[in-house]
Amino acid sequence: MSFAFARRGLSTAIASVRANLVPMLVLWALAAALLVFYYRVPGGAALLEPLLDWQTRGGWLAAFMNRVVLLGVLPGVFLLSVRSIRPPRPFLTVLAYAAWGGAWGVFDNVLFAFLAKCFGHGTDLGTLLVKTLVGQLIGTILVGLVPSVLFFRWVAADFSIVRMRAEWPQRFFRDACLSLLLANWIVWIPVYVCTYAFPLALQVQLFGLAGCFWMLVGLQTGRAAKMSKV
Repeated sequence: MSFAFARRGLSTAIASVRANLVPMLVLWALAAALLVFYYRVPGGAALLEPLLDWQTRGGWLAAFMNRVVLLGVLPGVFLLSVRSIRPPRPFLTVLAYAAWGGAWGVFDNVLFAFLAKCFGHGTDLGTLLVKTLVGQLIGTILVGLVPSVLFFRWVAADFSIVRMRAEWPQRFFRDACLSLLLANWIVWIPVYVCTYAFPLALQVQLFGLAGCFWMLVGLQTGRAAKMSKV
């Protein structure tokens, strides 16, 4: 990767982050507040106990349903209720978001369990950072980046392969992948660090809440394809 290539991608990523600076800071604040609420507020852990119990009993199915609802149904209600942002095929869009989110819920459930098995359940900063870095390598770079770019471009092209190919960037990895990767690292790494500090059974559930907030922001501003987490 040339320096100019990386600089171009970083410039695009920074521009995207600047455009969404306020919701990004709100997202970070919400993640930190949840962490403080769980560990420091009396009764906070008990309040989240039903969610923990549901994930423990439901496993991958609970993770799947979490994302179907939070990344599909709730954003779908928002899409259908606001005429100015309603896509040409709203119900197909909602179904696609739900299926996509559900699949990522199952993947995250497996990934988070794998990281806990490899690095333990510690909440010290070193453990959290290692989990975050390895998770980004596996979940984002190796698995999520290219499929996410393709999926959101396909949705943005009204589910038309022909239109998606016509709008294909000249330099796919620089113009579509690298900038999205860097922007997502800036936005999501602090959220992942907070997420891994929770008990394993809560991680996938609470991370779905963060994803829901970011999806709603993306839909509201008309930039879901640029803002979506990978």
